[in-house]
Parts: sequence; structure tokens; C-alpha cells
Amino acid sequence: MRRKTFIYFMIVMTIMLTTIITLYWSVVQSAQAQAEHSTCQPTGYMQDSMILTAARIVTKSRSIDDTSINATGCNIGVYFAPSSSGTISDAKIFGANYYGVLNNGGRVTITRSQIHDIGEKPLNGSQHGVGISFISDSRSSASGSIIDNRVQNYQKNGIVVKGSNTSATVKQNTVLGQGPVNYIAQNGIEVGFGAKATVSDNTVRGNSYTGPNGASSGGILVFGGSCYGAPLTTNTRITGNTLIGNDVGVFLSNLSDTTSCPAPATTPTRILVRDNLIRNDRVNNKTGTNLAGQPGGYQAGVSDQGNFDIIEDNHICAAGYTQVAPPPPYLYRIDITRTNNPIVRHNTSC
Repeated sequence: MRRKTFIYFMIVMTIMLTTIITLYWSVVQSAQAQAEHSTCQPTGYMQDSMILTAARIVTKSRSIDDTSINATGCNIGVYFAPSSSGTISDAKIFGANYYGVLNNGGRVTITRSQIHDIGEKPLNGSQHGVGISFISDSRSSASGSIIDNRVQNYQKNGIVVKGSNTSATVKQNTVLGQGPVNYIAQNGIEVGFGAKATVSDNTVRGNSYTGPNGASSGGILVFGGSCYGAPLTTNTRITGNTLIGNDVGVFLSNLSDTTSCPAPATTPTRILVRDNLIRNDRVNNKTGTNLAGQPGGYQAGVSDQGNFDIIEDNHICAAGYTQVAPPPPYLYRIDITRTNNPIVRHNTSC
């Protein structure tokens, strides 16, 4: 009898102890999230004539794992300073109005995390609000990986890799735009200003602009050249992505390394666009301009301005990329009307 009583006692104590530990960690995590919500520290990084603040700042090396960061009231959720390093994994970061994560010249890996609600409340047409951004300048180098994350409810861009000293692997992410919307031309994944990147096996949806300002949204946008006041962006590899409901599935815009602007680059850019599924069932864009500058709406599965870019083995389809006669809107499966030496082969309907 005593043995049974002892066993019952131990079971009850184990249950009570488990409950206490669970409640303790719940309180700790709630308090941590609340503290991060209420503390915004200046980063030293300037944009729009102000020094941006962040809920967390990494200046040396740090891992941010399995946590929730409420950055409401801050400009940035997590800021990595020049020459810093770190990882973010299994995290939730939300509430900032400029960046979810900003890697400004560090070495950073971001995996299995959720970045959401980055922008103004409600979202508007101001040209900021980026889920994840890797940037560099002449004094710093940004590098790392962005893998298996979910980025959504961003104002301007989902993921950005920008700058001639920036390199990144962008792989297996889900990037969800707001589109179609009339207040801002969003882009899912951007690679620009000379950055080096591979963009593979991502799902990018719903970057579609219906407003009046002569723009089209891109699922994956690659850009550079003197027309942008920046280096060309070359040798980007865009493979195995699923791009659904974007005005332009893959938007290649390397404009002029000569004095003529806008014009496609004459230096080889050699961007590879291979084995992507690109689909748009609707014609949403009404004011975007085609590559000849004619307004009236512009959508394309792949739009190419560059030199010796390779577009092959892609599956492109549906009404949003099927030409109408007469235009506008200007709709293309693959638009090579204003580019140099394109290599286009083995593309099919999906």
C-alpha cells in the first residue's frame, strides 16, 4: 500500500513540476518579447535622413535562436553591424517599419524563421519596409545565407541582396506579397548593384501593382548599371523557383554601362534563368511601361535587359503572360525586345 501511495505521490509531483516549468518559461519568453518590444536602440545606420533604431543590435557575434522579437516602435527588428557575424534560426521577427533583419556588412545566416508585418501600419506607398536585407558599401562586405524562411506582409520588398561587396545564397524561402495592390510596387526577391547571389527553389507569390504610377512589380528582380548609378549585377543564378501571380516573374534590368541610358548593358551580364515555374492567371497591371517605354500595362514571365543572359528550360504560362492584339496591355511569356545577345531555348508552357 505504501509503495502505491509513493508512486502516486511521485506522479503528482512530476506533473506539478512539469506544469511549473512550462509556466515559468512562458512567463520568461513573454517578458523577453515585451522587453524587446519596448526597447529601441540607435544603430548608427542612416536612412531617410535619420538614424534607424533596432530592437536587437549585433556588433560582434551572436546567435538568435527560437525566440520572438516584437520590434513594434523600432525601425529594425535585428541589426547586424559592419564586421559582425551571427545566426538567426527558428525565430519570429515582426513589427518594425523599415527592416525585419538588416545585415549591414556582416556575415549572417538566417534559417527557418518567420519575418512578417514589416512596414507602416497600415502598409502604404513609402519606399521602405523590407523583410530581410543584406547590404554593403566600399568599407564593408556582407555575406551569408537566407534559407527556408517565410517572409510576408512586407511593405516594399521581401528579400534584398544589394551592393558590390555583398554575396548570398537565397534558397527555399517562401515570399508572399500583398498583391494586387494600388499603393506600392512590391518586389519579392531583389539582387542589385553588383551583388553576387544564387536564388534557387524559392516560392514567390503576389507581387502585383494596380496603381497609377507607371510601374510593374517583380517576383525576382535583378538590376544594376550606370542608369541606376551602380555596378552591373552579373552571373546571378535563378533556378528552380516557383513564381506565381507576379507582374513580372523574373525581371532582369541591367541598364547601360555606356553613356546611353536607358539601354541594355553591352558588357556581358550572363545571368542564368533556368527551370523555373512562372505563372500568372490575371492581367492586373494597368500603367506599367514595356521595354520601349510605352505605357498601358506590362507583364512578362521573363523580362530581359542585359547581355548574353541565358533563359532556358522554364515553364511559363497563363493569361497574365499571353499576348493580346492589339496591345496595351503589353504581355509576354519572354520579353527580349530590348536586350543584347539573349540565349533563349527549351522553354515550354506549364
